Amino acid sequence: MQTYFVCSKMAPPRRILRQQLEILMDFLEENKDMSKGLPPGTPVSHQATRQKWAALAKKLNAVQTGALKTPDGWKKYWFEWRHKCRRKAADARRFQSTSDGGPNRFVPLNDLEVRVLQLSGKGSVTATVSSSKQLENFMAEDSDPEQNTFDTHVKSGKVKQSINLSKAHTDGEVRSVTPPPKWALELEERRIAAEERMAEALESISGIMRAQEERRSLLEDRVADALTAIAGTVQDLNSGIQDALQHIQQMRVLTNGPTIKDDVFL
Repeated sequence: MQTYFVCSKMAPPRRILRQQLEILMDFLEENKDMSKGLPPGTPVSHQATRQKWAALAKKLNAVQTGALKTPDGWKKYWFEWRHKCRRKAADARRFQSTSDGGPNRFVPLNDLEVRVLQLSGKGSVTATVSSSKQLENFMAEDSDPEQNTFDTHVKSGKVKQSINLSKAHTDGEVRSVTPPPKWALELEERRIAAEERMAEALESISGIMRAQEERRSLLEDRVADALTAIAGTVQDLNSGIQDALQHIQQMRVLTNGPTIKDDVFL
């Protein structure tokens, strides 16, 4: 009997599509607290942030032929992408500050990367439009009006074509940027893990405090019930004693004997 083995190639990992990046940015711009990790606060707010990341991951994974990641995976990708955009903006500023720097020395930021920088609040966004501004200044210095008009249409078309190509190859541009150093990613992962552990510890402490408060309230109720029962018993005893004394005194009077008061003073 012969045995046949069927070898199948492993499916290549899916690439992150521009549509997924747009969904990611739209969601983070509406929920800016998510872009900075777990904010300081109560465990309830941390749980709400985790639920938002889970909802975002569900939307991103629903894109056909797009990448599939867990909520933590998408969160990690966001921090890596944000670091790359900041690095790219820093490179752009460095090339612009040099005497021989020019628009051809670096890849300009695309529209999504500009939104990343605007959301994170760090880095310069002016590097994105520097090449187009330099092109406009160069055309404005042209002495021939007709030639200037012709060049304006031609170069404007090239700028639009460049923008369209930039949008079409967003994934390639994002991947072409130098990845963040390993120590930076490890530091970010440790920070996120520490925040999650702190949130879990605070949640545990909160649960313990709630349990202690419930036990204390139950104990107070039991003590109050016991004191009420004791007070009722003492009151019943006092009433019984008073009745007994009155009965004895009445018996003494009927027999013309000395009263209890006389016996005491004798």
